[in-house]
Amino acid sequence: MGVRFLLIASASSLVIASAALASPAIASPGDGVPPPADRIAATTATFNAIEAKIAAGTSLRLRGFPDGTAQSDIIDYGVNDLWKKGIDGAGVTVAYVVTNPDPGLAASMASYDTAMNLPPVNITDIALPAPADPTFTCQVECSAGEDRLDAEAIHSMAPFANIIFVHPSVPETIGMQGWPQVAQAIKMIADQHLADIVTVSLGDGENDFINDPTNPGASPTAAIHSLDPAFLDAAAHNIPVMFASGDCGPTDPPVLGDTGQCTPAIGVSADHPSDNPWVTSVGGTIPNAGLATAAGRTAPDALWVAPTNHSDAEGAGVSTVYAKPFWQWGNPALDGVTGRAYPDISMDSTNGTSQASPTFAGILALATQLRGDKLGTVNPALAAIGPRGAAAGIVDVPAGYTNTAFGVTGFATATGYDIASGWGTIYAPDFVPALVTQVNRERGLFKPSLLAQIELGLLQAHVGSSADRVASGQAVTITGHGFIPGRSPNGTTIVDGFGVFPPLPGQFGASATGPFADPTSTVPGQTWDDVSVTVTGTGRDSAVAAPVVSGPDGNGVVTVTIDTTGMPVGTYTVTIAGRELTQRISFQVKHR
Repeated sequence: MGVRFLLIASASSLVIASAALASPAIASPGDGVPPPADRIAATTATFNAIEAKIAAGTSLRLRGFPDGTAQSDIIDYGVNDLWKKGIDGAGVTVAYVVTNPDPGLAASMASYDTAMNLPPVNITDIALPAPADPTFTCQVECSAGEDRLDAEAIHSMAPFANIIFVHPSVPETIGMQGWPQVAQAIKMIADQHLADIVTVSLGDGENDFINDPTNPGASPTAAIHSLDPAFLDAAAHNIPVMFASGDCGPTDPPVLGDTGQCTPAIGVSADHPSDNPWVTSVGGTIPNAGLATAAGRTAPDALWVAPTNHSDAEGAGVSTVYAKPFWQWGNPALDGVTGRAYPDISMDSTNGTSQASPTFAGILALATQLRGDKLGTVNPALAAIGPRGAAAGIVDVPAGYTNTAFGVTGFATATGYDIASGWGTIYAPDFVPALVTQVNRERGLFKPSLLAQIELGLLQAHVGSSADRVASGQAVTITGHGFIPGRSPNGTTIVDGFGVFPPLPGQFGASATGPFADPTSTVPGQTWDDVSVTVTGTGRDSAVAAPVVSGPDGNGVVTVTIDTTGMPVGTYTVTIAGRELTQRISFQVKHR
């Protein structure tokens, strides 16, 4: 079948152009999926070729390909035991969000499949509309090797899964640039039912998510939360989203100050979006390549740390933005930890955690096929099966490693769960059925998609009051929520409620004088900037005291506090007005 390229001219044309991808997630035998016998014959040939190399003492590392370790990964993760049963990703679609299309991907993957004795890969490339601003050129995470690494990692674990590459219209770089578009792409995939699984190998330090890096009052928390709707929307659609945990160990470079991928280090810094509870963060290990035999691992994996002077290491940390999620409560390794800890699981990062996230996505493709339905956010299920260890296919990363890097002390591995590696790594023949069984047990409020729907609903536009009737002298608090899914904020051209950010000064030819953010959208994800609040009423004569107004914050929430001292008995109406959204609510002042 090979690689297919598809340029989407507009959001409206996407529905038509990708009609085949918008069909039910798990394809039926009549949908072009080869019959099980043919697939098993193909994957058996792949595995037999690897066994022959092992018998001949030939290295399993494929030279000339970004993911040169995939043959040993097939052995280490035991995926052949699932392939023999026809669990090979057939009918499942994995989406990868990455910056730019790679015109050499088709030829590279054809060579890779030949070298690996794999069946031909099936890839569709979706390029979102290019921005009008020519300064948005791709300079970060844009190498051709990134696309190829990701495709090889997914295809090696799930050789019959479909892969789509979705390329946002604005390249991501350190700071907010590109992140609204990444979020838009994820939300589009979920809303259009384009894939069953999403994986992304991008991330920045929490402190870097600011609109104006020269403004000491700029709020990273608000900017980070502005992206929440995309991850909640994917979770509400039962689509697991994976992010690589990062390659900077426990640190990151500062916005506008990076001289390399991870330098200069800024001290301990959590990574976003890996810190988001609705994201599955995938850390890194080094499988025991060369120790692998046809029988599987002969020794535990090590934590991934670059061999030279700890120049890179897998990302791990604790969020200062997101509280510890419920599925991390009661974990003794996290006693005293108040934030969301990551990673959740770790996979082969011989080529960095950009390899780990798509590799785990390939494993989830096998689990999705086995279940016959989407998995949803898998973090609660991982937390449930993690304590079972090897019985659930969880392979511990032993104590004695840290992700210390760039002079910043990191986190240490320990027996069982630890912040450095999460639950460890996996052995697919036991892990995949254990994960599916646990996901099938999720019911009611324990079902992540329902929780995500509730949380997303709390962000959507509505207004409420602390009381309908108050005695004179009491305070009234009005809370207005301003996120409207599917609406374009403040007349911008990006749909689904995300704002648009031009490049930061000095990058991509941008003006050194700014602006740092589109002046019509101070925080993406909210639909009312420059809010005004008025209070009018039927009370006698007395003027209404000016309300105290705060927000909108990163979630588009405006809080209005009204002191009713001196306000006559009567009915009062509070109007919160923004550029696109106006909300009104009434309350009554009565005698004491």
